[in-house]
Amino acid sequence: MEQKLYIVYVKTRMLWIYHQENITFIQELINVDKENIMDALERVLKREKEAHQEISTAHKKELDNRLESYKTTHRIY
Repeated sequence: MEQKLYIVYVKTRMLWIYHQENITFIQELINVDKENIMDALERVLKREKEAHQEISTAHKKELDNRLESYKTTHRIY
């Protein structure tokens, strides 16, 4: 029982530290007055967002194959 409580405590503590680091980072961002730094950060964030939204070629091919299979099985044209 003590181990479980300890693990929960450790996770909570780690989450708090992570949260505190995020707050510190955001406060530093607010104080940035150079436009080129903010522009660079915006570009990085945009690239990251787009990277997570893209479908890999293999995944797209698999989806196309499944759609085609569904069409032929259910006679949808």
